[in-house]
Amino acid sequence: MIAKKEITKVNPGINHCCYHCDHCSQIFPPKWLIELLLASQCKQEKVLKTDLLQYNAVSDGKKFIYTDSDEELDYGKTGILDPKEVSFYNLFINGVLQPATLYPVSKGVLALNCSEPPIAGAVIILQFVKVIG
Repeated sequence: MIAKKEITKVNPGINHCCYHCDHCSQIFPPKWLIELLLASQCKQEKVLKTDLLQYNAVSDGKKFIYTDSDEELDYGKTGILDPKEVSFYNLFINGVLQPATLYPVSKGVLALNCSEPPIAGAVIILQFVKVIG
């Protein structure tokens, strides 16, 4: 349980208890999620329910844009969900979490904003989390 007394100031004017990226000013996890969790813990002592879904693809070494048709169906068929329908999402390439500034997501489309595509054979996992409770 995260107690309010554990929240520290990492940057002036920003109260949080997590990593803060000075480059893009994004808080990981998002500040709204921390506030939701803290409010929930004040009301009750139970864990929030979540749905965890993921889109899986493999890089061909050339593409910067991935769609539902690129999904590896051996791992399920989720597709690329609409970001408005999930609480948050994360992109992992070869197991490494990518900064949110490098990948805009829209329903059915993942675009990579980088100078080079992932190497051929790199595993691409787009993880979607829906906070239910």
